[in-house]
Amino acid sequence: MSKNNSMVIKMDEQVLKYKNNLYEKTVHHLKVTIPEKIAEYQALAKSYEQQGLENDQQDGQTSKKRKLDAEDYVLMPIEDLVKTNRVILETHQKFKRAYIELIEIFSVIRGWITLNIPRIEDGNNFGVDVQEDIIAQITKLEEVYTSLLDGCENYFSTRASLIKKILKHKEIEAYRYSLAQVDEKEFIRFSFSYFDLANNYATTYSLIVKNFAKLETPRPTNASNIY
Repeated sequence: MSKNNSMVIKMDEQVLKYKNNLYEKTVHHLKVTIPEKIAEYQALAKSYEQQGLENDQQDGQTSKKRKLDAEDYVLMPIEDLVKTNRVILETHQKFKRAYIELIEIFSVIRGWITLNIPRIEDGNNFGVDVQEDIIAQITKLEEVYTSLLDGCENYFSTRASLIKKILKHKEIEAYRYSLAQVDEKEFIRFSFSYFDLANNYATTYSLIVKNFAKLETPRPTNASNIY
């Protein structure tokens, strides 16, 4: 086919509608959803930190390190020891939902940015570079939380292995102390995890909002209208 008779293919109307829908969801996430999530996880991280400080004061300690109730594990009957801590189990479920929600929110934003990349042209591609950089950052964030989802069962696997050793070697108290530390470390990790959620939402949100004009119009036409 000659150049004069080259085929022109227009973007399908359904794809444009889908792109516009993603845009509307993106703006809603940036204006409402993400700021709410940042505030929520900041409050939860602060709550866990405060609980730790209160435990220290009750224990008569001045250090920031929380005291382990290891003696309770040594004296605890086997039938109670083998039971999974309900608070830890429920908190794990909350984190799973939080991770899935984060991935869904940012996959919407990434999808819109990807569909909004203009056709390839020579020159004036700074805005496109910004789009691609932010897509890469969001993809990396999604991969981190996908990996955390996959690793949510590590705690339970570790605990189950220790329980097996305790059942086999009832006379060895060290295994019970190890189990106490595994549970304690999981509670401490929850506080850091809430902080990380707030921080990752905030930093990625900041990056997107600061560059929204380039994401929306990578080649100058109209100004951004997110706010």
